[in-house]
Amino acid sequence: MTPRLRAVLLALVLAGLGRRAQAQDSEFGIRGLGSPGHWESAGSRMTAGAFAAFDELSALADASLAFQTKLTATANSATSRRTVDVGAGSATITATRFPLFQVSGPVYRRVVVGGGYSAYLDQTYRVLNRDTLVIRGDSQVVTDELRGDGGVSDLRLAVATAVGSHLYVGAGIHGLTGSTRVRASRLFADTSQYRSYLQQGEIRYEGLGGSVSAIVDFADRVMLAVYGRSDGQLQENLDPNISAKRDLPYTLGAAARLRLAAAVSLAGSVTYRNWSVSADSNAYNTLDWSVGAEVGGSKLPLRFGVRGGQLPFGPGGQAPKEIGGAAGTGFGFAKGHGRFDIGVEYLQRTGGAFRETVWTTFAGLTVRP
Repeated sequence: MTPRLRAVLLALVLAGLGRRAQAQDSEFGIRGLGSPGHWESAGSRMTAGAFAAFDELSALADASLAFQTKLTATANSATSRRTVDVGAGSATITATRFPLFQVSGPVYRRVVVGGGYSAYLDQTYRVLNRDTLVIRGDSQVVTDELRGDGGVSDLRLAVATAVGSHLYVGAGIHGLTGSTRVRASRLFADTSQYRSYLQQGEIRYEGLGGSVSAIVDFADRVMLAVYGRSDGQLQENLDPNISAKRDLPYTLGAAARLRLAAAVSLAGSVTYRNWSVSADSNAYNTLDWSVGAEVGGSKLPLRFGVRGGQLPFGPGGQAPKEIGGAAGTGFGFAKGHGRFDIGVEYLQRTGGAFRETVWTTFAGLTVRP
C-alpha cells in the first residue's frame, strides 16, 4: 500500500470512528488486520468452541483428523445481526458468511488426509463520518467514507495418524490468500467550490503457515490435546511494484475432554495468540477460553457452551474484551450419510467507548457418501 493511500485510509478511520460507524464486520477489526475467524465446525461452535480440538470437522487441531473413518465433507453458514455503539451513534447490520468448508478421509491404513477453506481475517466494513470543517474562514459540510470489502482466507492441507492406541498426531500447511477492495472518499456539500476526493485500490494477500498438534486418549474417558501454529508473514500487494509485509501471530493452545457417561461429555480449551507482532499500535496479544458440554446421543444432542477472552485490535490502550455463549442441536438423515446442525450464538464486545452485541445463527451440513 502506498504511504499516501495508507495515510488517507488511516485519517478517515480515525475521523469516522469518532462519529458514526456502519460495519458489516466487527468495528474492532477496522483499525488492524481485521477480525479473526473461527476454525470451528457448526457442531463445535454450538459448544462455544470447547470441543473444536477433538472435532475432525473443525480446522483447529490437525490431529483430530485421525478420528475420521470415511470420506466426509462439511460446510458452514453463519448469519449475524450486529448492533454497534460508538458513543456518538449506533447502527444495526446483518450479514451472511460461509466461514468453513472441509473435506477429509482415510487414504492408507491409519493415515487420514483433509483440508479445505476457513476464514482467517475478515476486512469487510464501512465507516461514515459527517462533519463541518472551517476552510479559508468558511464552514464547509463534508462527508468522509471508508469502505473495505474482502479479507484473508486460510487454505489448509493436513495429515493425521494414530500412533499406537492412545496417541494421535497431525500436521498441516496453510496457504493464506485473498484480497480487500478499499475505497476512501471525501464529498463536499458545496460542489460549486470544492471537488470530491476519491482514492481506491485492491490489496492482495499472500502468506504461508504451518501447524502441529497431538491428542492423547486415556481409555476413551479423558482426552488431552495440544496444538500450535505459526503463520509467518502476510504480504500485502497493491500492485506488482508496491508491497508490504506484516508479521502474523503464532498460536498455542490446549484442550481437555471428559466423558462422564455414554451420552454426556464436557470440554474446555484455552488459546493464546501474540497479535502484537503485527507492529500495529492498536494490536494486542489475546488469551481466549471456552467451556462446553454435549448431552444426548447422536440423533438429537443438546450442545451448549460459553467463551471469553480478548480481541486483537481496538482503541483504548488495551485489548477489547469478548464474552458470550452458544447452543444448538443436530440430526442425521439419509441413513447416516448426511447430518444437519443448527445453533445460535450471542457475543458481547467492549473496548474503550465502543460496544458491540452480536447474535448469530449458524448451520452446518455434513455429507458422508
